[in-house]
This record gives sequence, structure tokens and C-alpha cells, in this order.
Amino acid sequence: MICINSPNEPTKVINSRSSKTAPIVWRRRQGLKSGVVFTTYERPALAENKKIQLIDGSTSTFNLGKLLLSIARSFSHSPNAAQYDSLWLAQTVEDALSMNDQKLTPSIITEKTYQTLKRFDELAAIQYAAKHHLITTVRKRGRPSFN
Repeated sequence: MICINSPNEPTKVINSRSSKTAPIVWRRRQGLKSGVVFTTYERPALAENKKIQLIDGSTSTFNLGKLLLSIARSFSHSPNAAQYDSLWLAQTVEDALSMNDQKLTPSIITEKTYQTLKRFDELAAIQYAAKHHLITTVRKRGRPSFN
């Protein structure tokens, strides 16, 4: 890894710790010449490590950008949250999926995203679930159904 202050300067690792709850490695690094100390957080890229098993039997790679846009669309009630929180929520889902041992399918990704959104913002979770057909309306006697 190169130093953040001078791109041509190599660094050495002073300290390193793995997270117990997420697939993240925290490293304290120091520039060899300048002595500048900085911290990096390393996380695995799900796209390179796991394939998504599609319904037709083919496989696809995980796309964080698609997940990010899908989450951002569920925040129509809060444009500020869509702009600032969507990336962190998408990375939270990606971390949870990378720790999952089972094969990835679109339904597993959708369910994990819904669970994550539900803990963060109930209305965004409902909008996400409605768009991805996780919930449907229940028709009560004498009342119209909107679905």
C-alpha cells in the first residue's frame, strides 16, 4: 500500500485487527520515509468472492451499484437519507451477505436488504418490500383491495 500523503512512498503495517462482527480488517499503517500514520479498513468485495444463482440456472456477479440504487429509491420520503445513507446501508447488506455461507440468490439478497432497511427506517423498508413484492395487500370483507 502507498502512503496517503506521497503516492510514491511505501508503507508498513504497525497494527492490525480483525472485526468479530463483520468481515473487516482494521490496519494502522505508517509511511516509511515521512512517518505519517493513517488507518485503513479493508473489506472483501462480494462481487469477486460469490456468484448469484439466478432463477434460470445461470450465474451473475453481485453489483453493489444496483443494490445502492434500489435502496435509494425506497427513500422517496427522505431525499437526504437516499443521498447520504444508501451507500452505508448497501455496504451493510453486502457485509451480511459475504458472511452468509449459503448460495446467493436474488430472493436472499432482497430479504437481507429488507431486514436491514427495517432496522434503519420502517417506511423505507415498506416501500422496498412493496417494490420487490415481499408484501401484498390483504383484502378484508367489504373493502377494496389495491393490489
